[in-house]
Amino acid sequence: MNMTSAPAYPSAIDAAFDHRGRFSPIHGRFVLQRYVPDFGNSIVNSFDIEAWNRASALCWISLRLLVRKGDVSIVLRHVAADGSTQDVARLSQEGSGTHASPRLRLEGLSGALLPVIESKSSDANFDILFVTDDQPVTENLRVNYIFCTFKRAEYVQHNTTVFRDYLRRNRAQNEAHLTIVDNGHDGSETGGVGCCGVSPDADVSVFANNNTGGAGGFGRGIYESCYGALTQQGFTHICLLDDDIYLHPEMFARNTAFLRYLKPGYHLGAPMYPTSDAQKIPRRSACFGHKYRASVHPNDKSLGSGLDTADIPAFLRMDRAPDSTGWWWSCFSLADVHRIGLPYPFFIKMDDVEYSLRLQTAGVELVIPFSFWVLHDDFEEKYSAAMQYFRFRNRWLLLAQQDRISDPTHFVHEFDKMVRGFVSGRKYEHAQLLLDAMTHFLQGPEYLVREEKQILSGIFSLVEREKNGPMPQAPKDTYVGNELEPSSNSRNKRLTERTWNNHFLPMKEKITIDTTRRSLPGDTRRAKNVSYWNPQKGVGYTVTRSSTRALRQMLTLRRLRSRIQKEFPTLLPRYRAAKKHFTSPAFWGSYGPHGQVPQLSAQVQDRRVNDLQTALSELQIPSLHSRRQAAATDIITEDTAFFNAMRNRYYGKRCFVLGNGPSLTVSDLELLKDEVTFAANKIYLCFDETDWRPTFYSVEDLLVAQNCRPEILAVDRTTKIFAHHMLPHLPRQANHHYARWLPPMDNRSPYREFSNDLTHGIAWGSTITYSMLQMAVHMGFKEIFILGLDHSYVEPKTKEGGALISEGEVNHFHPDYRKPGEKWHYPVLDRLEHSYQHAKDHCDSIGVKIYNSSRFTKLDIFPRVDLDYVLKRTKE
Repeated sequence: MNMTSAPAYPSAIDAAFDHRGRFSPIHGRFVLQRYVPDFGNSIVNSFDIEAWNRASALCWISLRLLVRKGDVSIVLRHVAADGSTQDVARLSQEGSGTHASPRLRLEGLSGALLPVIESKSSDANFDILFVTDDQPVTENLRVNYIFCTFKRAEYVQHNTTVFRDYLRRNRAQNEAHLTIVDNGHDGSETGGVGCCGVSPDADVSVFANNNTGGAGGFGRGIYESCYGALTQQGFTHICLLDDDIYLHPEMFARNTAFLRYLKPGYHLGAPMYPTSDAQKIPRRSACFGHKYRASVHPNDKSLGSGLDTADIPAFLRMDRAPDSTGWWWSCFSLADVHRIGLPYPFFIKMDDVEYSLRLQTAGVELVIPFSFWVLHDDFEEKYSAAMQYFRFRNRWLLLAQQDRISDPTHFVHEFDKMVRGFVSGRKYEHAQLLLDAMTHFLQGPEYLVREEKQILSGIFSLVEREKNGPMPQAPKDTYVGNELEPSSNSRNKRLTERTWNNHFLPMKEKITIDTTRRSLPGDTRRAKNVSYWNPQKGVGYTVTRSSTRALRQMLTLRRLRSRIQKEFPTLLPRYRAAKKHFTSPAFWGSYGPHGQVPQLSAQVQDRRVNDLQTALSELQIPSLHSRRQAAATDIITEDTAFFNAMRNRYYGKRCFVLGNGPSLTVSDLELLKDEVTFAANKIYLCFDETDWRPTFYSVEDLLVAQNCRPEILAVDRTTKIFAHHMLPHLPRQANHHYARWLPPMDNRSPYREFSNDLTHGIAWGSTITYSMLQMAVHMGFKEIFILGLDHSYVEPKTKEGGALISEGEVNHFHPDYRKPGEKWHYPVLDRLEHSYQHAKDHCDSIGVKIYNSSRFTKLDIFPRVDLDYVLKRTKE
């Protein structure tokens, strides 16, 4: 028996539900998210409304209960940021069957939706799914998941098994591939003792990378995907993964679902949860991303750290706008790689921050859905002082690239303070690594790349004591000395400062610093032995005061202070200049010894294949060459993805469609700065007089495209939409999108069609205004205001070959719109009116209202409204 009950909804929820019907078993074709029993009523099982509204083209969802055996009852709970909850639907199923809630429109909603199991029989076998019938933005999705690993075979083998399980469960062989960049592989046939031990096949590639780790490994994987051995795979996206993580098939499935609906201009990250046991679901989060602080010290703000996974409102209230995401999970499109370049060869630290910031600068925003998750080995349990070298050195390198080190004196002051802090705390290995980092940094970018392996061996051999190991309790005969009261004696204060925290005084105490609590620089001043202890993780290490090491390091610091002041003015420009080379395909094509393309195993899914090309041909994936040929002459996948993303994006809102008549003024355009506007043809002539730019821009007249090609291609700060017959004249650029040009495309035809869906095409109507009205309807606007459509023309006397020859501009808003001698097509007013009447009739039938708000017009088909009244109505 199926039952659906709906209690009294809050107004927003009530308005969002479609009560005219509910999903039947044959609907909900696309699964968005599957309930994971291990996570229960936690943030991971919630549906992140804000993330989907912000970055996806998804409009409608439903919750489905699929029961194979037993009896199950669940509720769909809406959770708000203020902690309030409302059960908005209840689904019950006795025995096998499927049941779904009414459709829910996401627009206008916030917070999260959480499926909660009310009851289930002991023998219950079921799934809970968020589903939709919305058409995906990217239908031909193919993701390359890239592991960069070094001597962590157990992790990689486990996650490869999980990935293959995902492919099998979801029949996703055409949608996903796994690439392992093995930095422990020695290039031999067997790979050596450090290799990951994974055998390549049709679904998995393995590259020996000879330990050019960090971004070196990730960069190698991206290079092979975009320019190297894997280009024929036809990837649309890349996803970067740490090697010391524990994955789940559902995480791959959720990533695929989100990517299907992801709008252009976004990339995906995932929250990270600390764990040292793949079977243990952590209670608290570790990181949702970072806020970048462009300072000498790498003190970026970690967002979402320590939140209780059961406290959904806490996650809803957190800062949702990080600048960067960790490369434990970072997914972006190949198109964006081709635009901004490959990663910088950072080792271990700052590679993810640098690339995220570069994506952000290019207009690609980061979104991290709550429903994503990565279980990551606990950082505290693996911490080593060696990390400090990379944290600081790579931070300075990034600052140099960004031209953010403008004051060497301030930099010296901050550097001096950091080294002294480590020396004062008896952390001599930390201090030495910081001094070595600066010594290497002063050698320049070419040195850091050329001597990478030598640098690495020196760094890791230096750290003997200052790395976390088991420490369940504070060492005996010590006391916790956090926030020790400062000395009240002024003489002792001066002496402590001048001896670098009492390095030359006979202090013999043993103290423990609790690293989970606040600590002051002077807390270690009485200590000969200091234990740095994390009681929550049961790890730590102990250091011993050494006056000799302190003196030697302070002398080195003094020499480096002088060098920084002297060398930075010429050094920093070298770092900025080198970035272009180190992020180019030319550099990555030769960075590290690139071995042969991995061959497939003899048997792949019970089929014999000889090599990678055979497997790919069976998958019927188009080659990069064939896709480029199509891009030059026809609609391609990226066009369809864009228009799917724009479908109903502005649902229920208003927009302005601009003509170029004499009544259009710059002062009116200034009033439209905060409005969504569509404009066309030579509207760019006014750009020198106003900061206003159209949201969308178009051209469909071949004479305009031929006469003004350079000017049209130069138009920026807008999104351009053209019919695909413009491709020979207006070729593809980053902000160009093309819709199919639908017949009859002939001024003599009485036939008219109006397209509600740009993925099908733009219907001809003898005027660009008609085309822009179709664009607005596709995007979901319910009120469309036409401005500058005078519908009045003065015909010149000169004609040539069916075209008019301009004798000076009198028909448009700008005196240079048509120069004497320029050819143009004279609009036939009765045919235009036929198009406008058809547009009005069609839009009236679907609830879209078109108004004519032109200051002067002879077109009376659309209701007239006063522009000032419309704009004033908004302010009120």
